[in-house]
Amino acid sequence: MDKNGTGKTALKALATIVTGTSQLEIGELAITSFGEEMKVLHPFHNPFTSECGLNIVFNFNFRDKRTRFALCVESVKVELDAKTGTPSKQLVIMISDWRIERDSRVMLRKTIREMNEKNIRLMMIIVEGNESSGFKKKDSIVNMKEFTFENGKPKFKHFIDDYPFPYYIVLEDMDSLPEVR
Repeated sequence: MDKNGTGKTALKALATIVTGTSQLEIGELAITSFGEEMKVLHPFHNPFTSECGLNIVFNFNFRDKRTRFALCVESVKVELDAKTGTPSKQLVIMISDWRIERDSRVMLRKTIREMNEKNIRLMMIIVEGNESSGFKKKDSIVNMKEFTFENGKPKFKHFIDDYPFPYYIVLEDMDSLPEVR
């Protein structure tokens, strides 16, 4: 995310979500970072304060060489399983630049299906760069195409058509998020 300039947008989106959920008093909040592995930056049992927010921001560096989505989503599921002994409704919001390794999609679908069965909903907020950071509309996830073979014949299809997250939004512009005070 550091490479394509979306880290700053992701942090702004995180701040907006944390502020909104805190004001709504929806329950406990945990924040993790993920890349090569998942790291808990703010555990469920700690109250969220502005000091916590600063520490969290400083712990994001967006410099991992890759994001191991399947492993990270599985780690989130394990963390939630450990936290909630009884079934309860959970919402997991992931903020990412959408770059998912092709070979992890099958495992991602399986893990997301298992999470749904346990009343854990996973929503992906896909952040894309803006023109000032050099991002071009043609590079958007909604415009990306990939080459595959179906029944031995080559075929182009949109990357988003095979996206493993059933609930997602594409955030092209941070200013399109509602302001939370």
